[in-house]
Amino acid sequence: MYGLWFIGFIVLLLLGWFVYDKRYQSKETAHSNKPSHGFVWTAEVFIDPKDGLTYRVYYNPRSGDRAYIRENE
Repeated sequence: MYGLWFIGFIVLLLLGWFVYDKRYQSKETAHSNKPSHGFVWTAEVFIDPKDGLTYRVYYNPRSGDRAYIRENE
């Protein structure tokens, strides 16, 4: 009985890791070096601790969305 709960918990953890761990990426910006139309440049730049790469933040004032674009080294 407890083994079934444990297996369910492990399945949820794996789904969370593979499906929902899409930090700093959206459909439009996951593989591009330029944000889509409507995004404006911000001065915010950070180094992602997960991959060690530098990202610049772009902001869409109309929708409030933020796009994280990898900076060229």
